Amino acid sequence: MGHFFVDIVVKGSRGEEKLEKVMVDTGASYTVLDLDIVERVSTWRIPFRITLELGDGRVVEAEVHAAIVCVEGRCAPTLVASFRGAKNVVGVRTLEDLGLAVDPVNKKLVPVRPPNIAYFYTLQSS
Repeated sequence: MGHFFVDIVVKGSRGEEKLEKVMVDTGASYTVLDLDIVERVSTWRIPFRITLELGDGRVVEAEVHAAIVCVEGRCAPTLVASFRGAKNVVGVRTLEDLGLAVDPVNKKLVPVRPPNIAYFYTLQSS
């Protein structure tokens, strides 16, 4: 599919930071942000670490943080993985939280539901 880039805003309890030209990576489950960024805006650290296999084959341990991430005018709480020296990428978990999907032909994000709405479905028994 190739890669494309978007501008994002990361928000925490101490402020926000705009990041330009962040790669959208449909192979990444989590959004990954450099630890310096999450520390500056003071995202909410989850007491859990995950192991990430990076695109170059390296395996790293990462902290997990809750953050507000905004892309193309949509904002949502999401989980991000973070470690020092990380290359910032937007992963599919965040895209789902934002109600966005990838248009691989035009290399852009497209809405799959109205902004700021999370769907919850229940199965009704007959």
